[in-house]
Amino acid sequence: MKNTRGRSRNIRSRRRRILISKIIICVVVCIGVIFGIKTAANTFFQKAAKIVLKADDAEMREGQTIPEIKVNVTVQGEKDIVLDKKTGYTVQKLIDDLKNGENYTVTNETDGKTEGSFPVKIVLKEEIKEKLKNEWKGKVSIETEESKLVVKNALGDWEGNKFKKADGQYAMNEFVKMKDGTYYFDEKGEKVTGQKDIGIKRCVFSADGKLESEKFIDLDPTKPMIALTFDDGPGAEAGRILDVLEKYNARATFFMVGPMVNRYPETVKRISDLNCELGNHSTNHPKLTKLDAAGIKKEIQTTTDAIVKATGGKGPTVMRPPFGAVNETVKQTVGFPIIMWSVDTLDWKTRNTQKTIDNVLANAKDGSVVLMHDIHKPSVDAAVQLIPKLIEKGYQLVTVSELAEARGIDLQNGVKYSQFYK
Repeated sequence: MKNTRGRSRNIRSRRRRILISKIIICVVVCIGVIFGIKTAANTFFQKAAKIVLKADDAEMREGQTIPEIKVNVTVQGEKDIVLDKKTGYTVQKLIDDLKNGENYTVTNETDGKTEGSFPVKIVLKEEIKEKLKNEWKGKVSIETEESKLVVKNALGDWEGNKFKKADGQYAMNEFVKMKDGTYYFDEKGEKVTGQKDIGIKRCVFSADGKLESEKFIDLDPTKPMIALTFDDGPGAEAGRILDVLEKYNARATFFMVGPMVNRYPETVKRISDLNCELGNHSTNHPKLTKLDAAGIKKEIQTTTDAIVKATGGKGPTVMRPPFGAVNETVKQTVGFPIIMWSVDTLDWKTRNTQKTIDNVLANAKDGSVVLMHDIHKPSVDAAVQLIPKLIEKGYQLVTVSELAEARGIDLQNGVKYSQFYK
């Protein structure tokens, strides 16, 4: 009996072990099947990558070099999808190539010379287009989005009725010639409409500010004219010159230095009120050719600020370098037309009234720019006598800018002018 019971226990134990083994095998098989199904499902249902290429908007001024357009790459979906099993090329590597500027070109329809807004397009290479349609289909897609390149007016930008020039300054007391017409901006920078006397001309502007007509008012461009100019002031007796100019409805140009402007601000204001021309002659009267650009700017700007303060907002329109010293740095830095002279009276040297008068009467002619100094009493005495004498001889006495305008010359910053002969 004992042996029989022992054999029975062994049989039952062996059966349990066999059952347990079968269960384990079934569990392992089930796990394998589940893992395989999951892997297959992941492969089958793996989310295709979506790549979007979009160029940044950009802007430039007419005539500038067309800027390089930056392209941004954004991605949705799986990046580790294999696109080429032989090379192991993946979506991530495709993204890297796109970020490096490969596989596409950026195009725009502007030559950079015409104002306007132009579309910027991203064009995929044909090879990439074909792969997206065929072997990469369902794995990755690439979308491109247009942007724009704005080519702005080379001269500046409108801000309501004001015009901000490309250098950041607002147009004031000046004409601005644009493609659609010519505009004028007053001392406050406002666009002028209607009728306005500007310099030696009466101008008429349309309701939107475009110049429609202009004609000379108190000057006859067919008759001779001379520009008297006075340096280093305003002097203590410059008011005597202004008295005579006012009496004879004549004008002159005064090239002033900062300390004298600060000393006689009321004289500067009167120069402006009589429509005489305000000129910059530096602050400390140095040879500008011995200064660097920063030094030149300081010399000019300090005096400009003083003139603007004295006049209540009106600044100089021309400059004359001390000693007539000019080089390329001066031309590129002063920011005004550079006015020299054609008749040098040497009044600073002779200090002789009659010699100064004789010099002018003997050498000045139609279109001359005469150099004098209003800080010397003999020079002031000479000017007081010269003004009526020149008018009696048939000359119109005008500012430098008026003389240039009458001769059809548009004064340019950094350019030297010494006379305006016909």
